[in-house]
Amino acid sequence: MMQRSPRPNGNNPRTFFQTLLRTLPLHVLVATSLVGGAALLYSTSSSNRSTWAMLGSWSLTVLYIIIGLVGGTVAGVLDAARQMVERLEQALRDLVHTLPALNRSADTTGRDLSAVRQEYETLVDHEVAQAARRLRLPQWLDRLIRAALRGLVVDRFIASCTARGVHLVAPQEFRNWLLAEGVSLGFMPVLDQLAWWRYLLLGSLLLLAAIALALAFLTT
Repeated sequence: MMQRSPRPNGNNPRTFFQTLLRTLPLHVLVATSLVGGAALLYSTSSSNRSTWAMLGSWSLTVLYIIIGLVGGTVAGVLDAARQMVERLEQALRDLVHTLPALNRSADTTGRDLSAVRQEYETLVDHEVAQAARRLRLPQWLDRLIRAALRGLVVDRFIASCTARGVHLVAPQEFRNWLLAEGVSLGFMPVLDQLAWWRYLLLGSLLLLAAIALALAFLTT
C-alpha cells in the first residue's frame, strides 16, 4: 500500500523572511500606486499654471511616492510580523502538547500558586524562545513578543485559579489551561498592537491620497 507523504508541521514552518517576500511587494505596490497616483493626478491638473506651481506640484508627487514606498514597506513588515505571531502561537501550542515536564502522570501533586510563578514564567519564556528559533524571527520581533508575554500568561493563569478558588495546582492543570485559553490570551495583545499600527499607517496613507485628490479637484 502506498504511504501518504508526511504533512507539513511546525518543524518546517515558513520563516519571517519568506513571509516578508510574499507580503512586501503587494503592500508597496498598492501604497505607492494609491498615494503616488493621487499626487500625480494633482500635478497633471496644475500643468497649466506657473513654472513654480508646476515645480511644487511635481516635488509633491516625488515626496508622495517616497512616502508610499516607505509606508508600504512598513505596512508589509507589520503584516508579515502579524502572520508570524499567529504561526508562533500555533507552534507554541504544538510544543505545549509535548512538554515532558507537564506530561508526567506521576507529577500530579498540587503546589501553591505563589511557589509556581517563577517556574512557569521560565517555562513559558523558554518555550516561546524555542518556537521563535524554529521560525527564524528577527530579533526585534522576538523581543517584542517575549516582552509582551513575560509575566502576562502566568499572571492570568494565577488570576483564573484565584477566581475559581483554586490555590493548589498541578503541572497538568497549567498545561490544560495553556491549550484551552492561555496561549491565545497571551498573544492577543501582540496581534492587536501589530494590527493597530498597520491600520493606522494605511489610514494615514489614505488620508494623504484624499488630500491630493481634493487639491486636484479644487485646481480644475
